[in-house]
Amino acid sequence: MHVFINEREVGAVEAAGATVGEMVEALGVHVDPNEIVTGVELDGVMFSAGEEHRYARRAAVNVERLVLETATPATFALRMRRELASAVAVIATKVELVVSRFGAGDDHDANALLAALLEELRLALVLEQQVATLDGAVIPAAVEPIVAVAPALLAAQERRGWDELARLLGGRLAPALRAWSEAEAALATAGAGVPVSSSF
Repeated sequence: MHVFINEREVGAVEAAGATVGEMVEALGVHVDPNEIVTGVELDGVMFSAGEEHRYARRAAVNVERLVLETATPATFALRMRRELASAVAVIATKVELVVSRFGAGDDHDANALLAALLEELRLALVLEQQVATLDGAVIPAAVEPIVAVAPALLAAQERRGWDELARLLGGRLAPALRAWSEAEAALATAGAGVPVSSSF
């Protein structure tokens, strides 16, 4: 197995009998102590941090090239915040599409899309918590407005009150998501891993 840490070549490493997860752990001695592993590339296929379950148990002997991508926690957090800003903006657009489908009387498709985007929203909130652990920044717009509207959304959905649900989605959730996206983008642009004021 030929190993790289970012662009730096470590060289050929004996991998017989080991799993990829074990190799990644052993290669930790070559990683700058001020950095964390943010991605693992196996023969040209990249796996992000948090996806260890997709590669860790693979036999390392079958991998020809392994690249560990690393970054400082602050740099990684900024990158994740940029990605979050884009992802949350996409979710907001999907919310607006759900509203338009409810408005057109297409309740079935609207609910199907709503279920999918709510799962995306859940994952975005989880990622927000993980990134906040890295950089210590708190964005009130990321959680508080979502938590505040969630019970009303659930109640309207349970009552099959599609008009009310559409109003809540368009009037409260979509603007909250836009504000969250803008707050993430502002923090990433500022490049400062400091707590964000409630002005966001």
